Amino acid sequence: MLDRIFDLAKIQDKINSFSPELKQAYYRYLINEFGILFTFHSNRIEGTNTTLTLNDTREILNNTYDLKKVIDTNKQREIHETINHQNAFKYIFEILDKDVDIITIIKTLHQIIGSGIIEGAGEYKERENYLINSNGTEIDFTHPKNVEKVMQELKEKYNNEWKDLTAFEKAVRLHMAVINIHPFSDGNGRVARLIMNYELIKNNYPPVIINESQKLSYYSVIEEINMNKDYQKSPFEIGNIKLFNETIQQLSIMTFKNMQKHFETSK
Repeated sequence: MLDRIFDLAKIQDKINSFSPELKQAYYRYLINEFGILFTFHSNRIEGTNTTLTLNDTREILNNTYDLKKVIDTNKQREIHETINHQNAFKYIFEILDKDVDIITIIKTLHQIIGSGIIEGAGEYKERENYLINSNGTEIDFTHPKNVEKVMQELKEKYNNEWKDLTAFEKAVRLHMAVINIHPFSDGNGRVARLIMNYELIKNNYPPVIINESQKLSYYSVIEEINMNKDYQKSPFEIGNIKLFNETIQQLSIMTFKNMQKHFETSK
């Protein structure tokens, strides 16, 4: 644990010390290399991308994919979702140095990922949503009539109660709050992972990718955190985030190591 924290402290110091030119190169790497993987896996986790390969995703986002040959409407939707997610990730970099309200960021991320796909993109849900957890229990999320109020509570916690938390604790709590509230009709998981990465990048930590192969363990950790919690009545009554927090820290270190390899091989 001490080694991981020490590594992360060194990584943050390193990113803090980047010259403006190097910081821009770092951001370009995150958008153009990391972002492709992040978009691919985040959409895969949600089951919204079942046919596009990683290479397809790379070609789509590098504008080398022949979109004219795509006739299948499901594949057209997947392409649209891929482009939307990458645009949402790019939006993060546009606001890093701006004082933007956290609720505005969350709603804008949703508006971008849902543009042309999700009805009412960027607006809170109008109908109840729920999930069935691994033991068959139905979990009801925040009722539509209460979402506005609960999201304002999230803003208050983010600006005050969570102010002195570490960047990783704050990022994980933002992620869990969006998951537990489920403020939108669809796309909540993608928004949760985007807002988590926003918090890490803003604080000069590398963002993270939760790989498609980690999907079941990811869902299991979320379920464990919320064990015996009432999502609908108490979305902020979040359980023990220690394991999830440590996992996100390790994934952040991995991103930095991959970035170092990329720059070494591209010299």
